Amino acid sequence: MPTFEAAARRESFTLAGEEVGLSQSSVSKQIMELERRLGQPLFARMHKQISLTPAGDRLVRVYSAAASQIIDVLEDLIQDRSRQQIVLSTSTANATFMLLPRVAEVRDCFGGGEIFVVTADPQGIDPTGQVDLMFTFGEPDFPGLTIRPLFQDIMTPVCSPEFLERNGPLQSVTDLADCELLYMQAQHPSWVGWRKWLREFSMEPPKNQRTMGFNNYYNLIQACLAGQGVGLGYLRVLGDLLEAGRLVTPLTEFLQTDDRYCIAWPSGRRPNFPTEPFQQWLTRRYGGPISGFSQLGE
Repeated sequence: MPTFEAAARRESFTLAGEEVGLSQSSVSKQIMELERRLGQPLFARMHKQISLTPAGDRLVRVYSAAASQIIDVLEDLIQDRSRQQIVLSTSTANATFMLLPRVAEVRDCFGGGEIFVVTADPQGIDPTGQVDLMFTFGEPDFPGLTIRPLFQDIMTPVCSPEFLERNGPLQSVTDLADCELLYMQAQHPSWVGWRKWLREFSMEPPKNQRTMGFNNYYNLIQACLAGQGVGLGYLRVLGDLLEAGRLVTPLTEFLQTDDRYCIAWPSGRRPNFPTEPFQQWLTRRYGGPISGFSQLGE
């Protein structure tokens, strides 16, 4: 096929032979054998000139496209070998609300290496074995991981300003009984739901109350932003939305989580990059005092 492509491009068996290192007669024999196998001519032969037949033109177009794809793949493989790609696994919410708004800062933590973010819910762990580093809430319950706990979070109800204007004011925990409470289905022991949160303040979840559930915290927060109800807010995750005024915390009651954010990596495969800069960045950016809850800053 390389001989055929050269002949089609150069429009000469002689020039094609010079390009691929064969004699003119060897090129002609190869083309004739290919035509025999296909059962139709690929070139129209004239005195000292050749031109593609419709079948030959069709074949060279397909061959050129396939060769281009092969070259692209080879270049990608060479680049993959020469560059340092760091696969970072986290939850959709952590990626969306904590990492993606500060991509440049995250990249600086890894010395400019390429970062490939994998999202896995609920906890942020991709168990495929291809992950270099994990950023989770709650200690991963997968075996064979080295874990570095970071900081706790603070949970309090959050809603949009528009929802609060329509349904407020909310002045105490008991006022939540008249609100639609958006909840996330518990998929890991680290998750705190409305039942646990309300019982901390001696209140049982209201019966026959309208609720809407989600299996993904990102979707729950999108519903809050759309004014559909009240959700339990992890304030370290939602800091940017709170600072921008897109979400508000109507109550002063809060619960500090028992679990902490963590970074982790496979114990048998220590990352070939320092993890301390990312750990320090997370602690500096998200582990400090929270506005309105500064007494719990770490």
